[in-house]
Amino acid sequence: MESSVKKQPLFWINPNTRLSFSQFSIKWYRCEERELLAFCAIEQERRKTYHVNSLCIHLLYEEDFSLLHILYSDDVKFNNIRLQKWLRESIRDAVMERAKIVLPQRLHELEAKHHLWAKGVTVRKLRKGVLGQCYSDKQIVFSPIIVIFPQELMDIVILHEMAHLKYYHHRKTFWVFLSTLIGMDAREQNQIQDIVLSKYWELYVFLMK
Repeated sequence: MESSVKKQPLFWINPNTRLSFSQFSIKWYRCEERELLAFCAIEQERRKTYHVNSLCIHLLYEEDFSLLHILYSDDVKFNNIRLQKWLRESIRDAVMERAKIVLPQRLHELEAKHHLWAKGVTVRKLRKGVLGQCYSDKQIVFSPIIVIFPQELMDIVILHEMAHLKYYHHRKTFWVFLSTLIGMDAREQNQIQDIVLSKYWELYVFLMK
C-alpha cells in the first residue's frame, strides 16, 4: 500500500490541465478513434504516440516547440501511472527544445541592447534551485525551466547572469549594475521574483525533473 502511494505523481496531467506560458503552451483535443489513427501519417519527428491497450494518444509538436498538441479519445484513462510519466517527460523534453531556441536568442537580443557580450551560451539542466550560471571565461549556462517563467522574470534571470560578465560576485557593485540593467532596484526585484515563483515552483520542478 505504501509503495503504491509513493508512485502517485505530485500533479496529474489530463485534459483539465491548463499549461499556458508566454513561450510554451499545451492544447488538448478530444477526437474519435478513427481521427486519432489518421495522425499516424504525420511525419514521425513531429509526432509521439503512446499506446494504452488498443487506444493511443498523439503528441504533435510545432516546429519551434512553442505549442504542444495532445490528441486523445474519451476512452483513455489518465490515471495510468506509466502514461503520466510519459506525458510529463514529453512535456519536459518539449520545454527543453523550446528553451534551446528561445534563451540564446533572447540573450543575444539583450546583449545588443546593453552592449554586454558573453562568449557562449548553453541550455542544460542545472541543480535544483539554480536558474543560471556565468563562468569566469564569460560562458553562460541557463536552466531550461526559465523559458516557462513569465517573460519579465525570464529576462531578469538572463540579465542577472549578464551582469556577472562585468562583476563576477554578488557585492554591492553587482546589484547596482544589475539595477541599471533591469530598470529597478535589483534586490527588491529579487524578493518579488521569489514571491511570484513560490506559487508555481512545485509545478515547474515537477514538469522539469
